[in-house]
Amino acid sequence: MSFAFTHEQQPAISSLARLIKLVAFAGTGKTTTLVGYAQARPQQRILYLCYNKSVEVTAKEKFPLHVTCKTSHGLAYGAMGAKYRHKLTGNLRLTDIARAISSQNWEFVRAVQDTLNAFLASADDSISLDHVPSSRLKNERMKRAAGKIVASADLLWKRMLDVRDTAVHQTHDGYQKAWALTRPDLSKRFDIVLADEAQDINPLLAGILADQARYGMGVVVCGDGHQMLYRFRGAVDALDAHWLDEAETHYLTQSFRFGPAVAKVANMILHFKGEHRPLVGLGDPTRVTKALPEGLEHRTVLCRTVIGVIETALIAQAKGDKIFWAGGIDSYQLQDIEDLHSLAKGRRDLIKNKRLLQEYPDYDLYEEIANESQDSEMLRTIRVVTQYSHNLPELFDKLRRTAVKDEFEATLTVSTAHRAKGLEWDAVELSDDFSFEPFNPENTKEQFEDEMNLLYVACTRAMKVLAINGPVLEIMHEFVGRRDGKRPNIPLTFKRAAEAA
Repeated sequence: MSFAFTHEQQPAISSLARLIKLVAFAGTGKTTTLVGYAQARPQQRILYLCYNKSVEVTAKEKFPLHVTCKTSHGLAYGAMGAKYRHKLTGNLRLTDIARAISSQNWEFVRAVQDTLNAFLASADDSISLDHVPSSRLKNERMKRAAGKIVASADLLWKRMLDVRDTAVHQTHDGYQKAWALTRPDLSKRFDIVLADEAQDINPLLAGILADQARYGMGVVVCGDGHQMLYRFRGAVDALDAHWLDEAETHYLTQSFRFGPAVAKVANMILHFKGEHRPLVGLGDPTRVTKALPEGLEHRTVLCRTVIGVIETALIAQAKGDKIFWAGGIDSYQLQDIEDLHSLAKGRRDLIKNKRLLQEYPDYDLYEEIANESQDSEMLRTIRVVTQYSHNLPELFDKLRRTAVKDEFEATLTVSTAHRAKGLEWDAVELSDDFSFEPFNPENTKEQFEDEMNLLYVACTRAMKVLAINGPVLEIMHEFVGRRDGKRPNIPLTFKRAAEAA
């Protein structure tokens, strides 16, 4: 059975170009287009580079058999990571790093951690001052220590690479970096690489893709710069890379996910980002409201923060909702928060992860390290523990017991907006925990773009009805005011990043 592709999709599928850039707005069928591209080339060895493991699992069900679907970590593990399996860990904690570099200055340790992470995500061969985040050099003492930060990060990296040094673990990003430094030539195994979500890959992967183009492979990069959500992890929009200047570019702007109303909201957001190409809503009619109607069989609430998700679930649980957690309830760090609550209450016997006790003998030390290092995850956890200190374990216990495994059985789905990318639901409500003020001149340009992208992604998850929040309403009012001449149509102003630091 043949599939009828749109007049935007077919030229990309039929293209004979070696380098192709596919710019696909929200809900415009980019995966369908990539599958069609692969189906049209049954004799070619094609690699579909997946953003994460869950995408890989889904992709294997959609792509034909001559397409290999793998994450970059999956490729790297086979070539480099397996030799580190005896010392592999998810992430190095602050305390791990402190022991490895023999320091108890937590501000310094956090700077080393951030420097190492910046290097691992970069296309650079060695650690330098360029990898030390400016946000970690706010005072003269830390500025003077910059060279020592680099030296300590380099020591940590060398110990990670040493297969015999089991005192310092290797991470998934670590063995991926080690693999990238070998300048892998994938053209020996594949003819074409398809790179999806190109707007959110890090410089390391962008460099690997550029290398494959130089090795003579066909490269198709696909993404939407307006859906770039992971700049804070070091992501770059590979669609803007210079090596793609000669690429043949195709645009997908027709969305069948939603109708004109949601598309109109999305276009208002994109307008303030300088986008002139409109997103066209060709799906079923959609409604945009300030609140979801009563009596819905199912609704989804998208939050800015993990705290927002947990609080939404706690309120809904009290009302008797059957709750489905996007990505699974275990991925929302409830146990870590519960362990910290036990530490705060002095109930060390209740702590499940005993490593917490080794790292933080008491709650005061945890708070001290959190405040000194300004670790956002630690600070967020402290806020939750404080707010629900009286009965947090009981509330979390009930959340776990009542969490629905099958979304079809749920009356409510909860998710962060980041986790919702690529997903869709009939009725979507944007939580009020989005604290972003779109037209605040104190925003840096990067903050503005990141938060506008997140709102764009969140709004375009809705297929039938979208309940907007304060920031989106403000954007709509500003757009209409400028259009109707009631507000001055002047360029937006931003605070320089150096001033905000």
